[in-house]
Amino acid sequence: MASTLINLYRDKRNGKLGGVCAGIARKAEVEPWLVRVLALTGLVFASFLTFVLYIAAWLLLEDRPAAAEAEEARQAHVKAAGWQSGLSPQEALTRLESRLQQLNGRVAKMEQLLTSREFRLRREFNDLSKHK
Repeated sequence: MASTLINLYRDKRNGKLGGVCAGIARKAEVEPWLVRVLALTGLVFASFLTFVLYIAAWLLLEDRPAAAEAEEARQAHVKAAGWQSGLSPQEALTRLESRLQQLNGRVAKMEQLLTSREFRLRREFNDLSKHK
């Protein structure tokens, strides 16, 4: 069906009603509650259209394949952003600062190498070997 073409499936395991909102959230890589809030807002302001679209998605979208669920269960789910991982703002800032200090150290080492005489000498030897 169309589910396999666009890689959009109903996610009954994380779903509340039919798994449509959870499936859309998985495809959009956002939290399911956010899609549910948007769906409820759509129900309030455009109730008939939202209801028809939800029912159509429920009927047309296939269930999420068991192989995909098994693969996800095998892998540990790590949320990348600080607000997704449940860190306090102070912890997220501390992690970010340490990461930036590591990167700054690496950049400083690269700058030191690029401005050294050894680097210029190696570059000249490489240029000589290319011209042969």
